Amino acid sequence: MHPPTSILTLALATLTTATPPLQPWQVFRLSTFSPSGRPGSSIWSVINTTILDPNDATVSPAICVGKWTYDALPYGAVNNCSDVTGGRWSFAMLKSDGTGASPTTDFKLRFELVKGGVVFAGTQKFVVGENMSGLCGASGVCSFGLKEEMTPVLVYQAREG
Repeated sequence: MHPPTSILTLALATLTTATPPLQPWQVFRLSTFSPSGRPGSSIWSVINTTILDPNDATVSPAICVGKWTYDALPYGAVNNCSDVTGGRWSFAMLKSDGTGASPTTDFKLRFELVKGGVVFAGTQKFVVGENMSGLCGASGVCSFGLKEEMTPVLVYQAREG
């Protein structure tokens, strides 16, 4: 006995329209820098990160940079990333829920990728002692980055809207 044609048609339609689950984005480089605050030194703190979408070979890795001063913390400011083929990346730094929230040592990053008019977004937490390490020198200059053994850090994204 053969199943009815309508059941086979429905089964095939379901298979052809199902989309595979998204693989998480990959942050494979991240560093932060804060200046000493001494007279004559730079006033800019900086974050550099590189993110990749493994779901689409046409979207190149993006290099993202944000900078701020001590007087104007970066939380919520949207920063555009480098131009890439196949999409447009941006990111914003969000304040951590932790008690040691800091824009260089304990923060969240919210990434957005726009591809073909569709917006995908994902957020990940970065914390010294968990997925980051680094140090501050005697001069007061601080530098932190991803722990090599934690790379890449995965960012689980979802379609918005």
